[in-house]
Amino acid sequence: MANQFLEKRTQIFTYDVTGGDSGAIGAHTLGTLPANAVITQAWIHVLTTFTDGADDSATISLGYTGALTAFEAATAISTGTTWDAAAPRVSDAAADGAVGNFVTAAAGDSIIATVADDALDAGKLLLVVEYYIAD
Repeated sequence: MANQFLEKRTQIFTYDVTGGDSGAIGAHTLGTLPANAVITQAWIHVLTTFTDGADDSATISLGYTGALTAFEAATAISTGTTWDAAAPRVSDAAADGAVGNFVTAAAGDSIIATVADDALDAGKLLLVVEYYIAD
């Protein structure tokens, strides 16, 4: 059998409360991944600091269907600089580029931002997901 080359793919998902996406408490679908997408790495780039109009107790987590905290565990927007505008950063361990942490998406798996504790009134992030398709 001949060697097969896999094409690395990158998909960008945006969560933009400032631009009109809902900041309500609950799960917000940012898009879907193709079937058999093997996620190798993800980056989070907060472009606009997240706020909730009150005490910054709102939490945000990022993940995908079945693993809602795979990219970022639920973290309060008041905690450190996690949800402040800053340079891109590598996501939590599930997609940190280490082979043992690669995960495979099922058909129709959605990328999801989950808001809890308080509704958001501003903020924007890009979630950059790198993957290849395993056939």
